Amino acid sequence: MKRCFDISVAAPALLLISPFLLLAIIAIRLETRGNPLFIQTRVGKDGKPFNIIKLRTFYRDKFGIFKDEEIRSGDSRVTKVGDYLRRFKLDELPQLLCVLAGTMSLVGPRPDIPEQVENYADYEKGRLAVHPGLTGLAQVSGNTWLTWPQRIILDRWYIQKRTMRLDILIIAHTVKVIVYGETIDQDPFSLHDRLLPGMSSKARRSSQQSDELCP
Repeated sequence: MKRCFDISVAAPALLLISPFLLLAIIAIRLETRGNPLFIQTRVGKDGKPFNIIKLRTFYRDKFGIFKDEEIRSGDSRVTKVGDYLRRFKLDELPQLLCVLAGTMSLVGPRPDIPEQVENYADYEKGRLAVHPGLTGLAQVSGNTWLTWPQRIILDRWYIQKRTMRLDILIIAHTVKVIVYGETIDQDPFSLHDRLLPGMSSKARRSSQQSDELCP
């Protein structure tokens, strides 16, 4: 059922956005030279590698200096067109091809690079039990505000609880994130207090009060 849902959504969505993808590719090439697409090896279900496709958002000579940190708006390594694409998650849209190919799903844990997967602890390997997703629970629950362990906790919870209804809700909340942006308070399924003590509203209030008391 999940596979049928993925195809029934990804196929028409790809046809619908194809004119935009063409315009985005032209805009990327007008701003910088080089391949407008970014193709990278990631690790999918059961540890199988596959190629992920994105619209390139960085200067081609800057890619090698990217580390594991989150890239914020205005980063000097990101192009002007790329900054816009990243803000609205438009650079991720070519991954609909991966969904159609069956290497990704619409919803699931985000895929990691092989070097990171090689260093997975046993409890982290559980996120490889399902196909990686174009979006996921962590992406609508704080995303860039989350630490890596917090993302793992949410990914494991999703894998244990996943249903078609949950997938549809995550997609709906993804649209909200795209429109309004990411904030630390995003917790659509009220999981922060239960699963992520450091992200709970009580912990955030305590942190904010401490900041206010500091000179």
